[in-house]
Amino acid sequence: MKAIVLIEPEIPENTGFIARLSANFGYQLRIVNPEFNIEEARSTAKNAQKQLRDAKIFDSAEKAVEDLDYIVGTKPGRGNSLHEFEPRENTSIMIGRESSGLSNKELELCDCTVYIPTSGHSSLNQSHATAVIASHFYRGETKGMPGAMKEKIKELAPETVANAVIASNPSKGEAGEIISELKDG
Repeated sequence: MKAIVLIEPEIPENTGFIARLSANFGYQLRIVNPEFNIEEARSTAKNAQKQLRDAKIFDSAEKAVEDLDYIVGTKPGRGNSLHEFEPRENTSIMIGRESSGLSNKELELCDCTVYIPTSGHSSLNQSHATAVIASHFYRGETKGMPGAMKEKIKELAPETVANAVIASNPSKGEAGEIISELKDG
């Protein structure tokens, strides 16, 4: 399963637009502590009323992501450039508040952090950033290591090595080679 996880959204219109993006790109919508009544986002959700109606509301980021396979957080200028990042199957997106983005604690819940390279101001509107990332991930959604391979690497490698391998997001083929070498080594 893949989801767009909105952390404490402040502007209903952005949430409506993001509901449309979740429908367009096949994401479940999860919202943590919205600062408004979700009904206020209906006007911009347009034909994605079902996504908004089915959105799961959580009281913490930890609970919102606990069953997700691979989570990518966003932070201007931090982590990997979006252009250099290849998503894997079931990559979820965590998007922060309009006013302050994701906290360091929330970024720690993510498997990877990406930023969107820009030529001017380093951050984008919440719904615009989500659109850029979801579109990029859609083009490469079948790349990366499946969850079962991630678990196998955790089983075979020391924790710090396993975490580094998982954070590097190897392709399925590369992950297979790593698992073979760990088994042989």
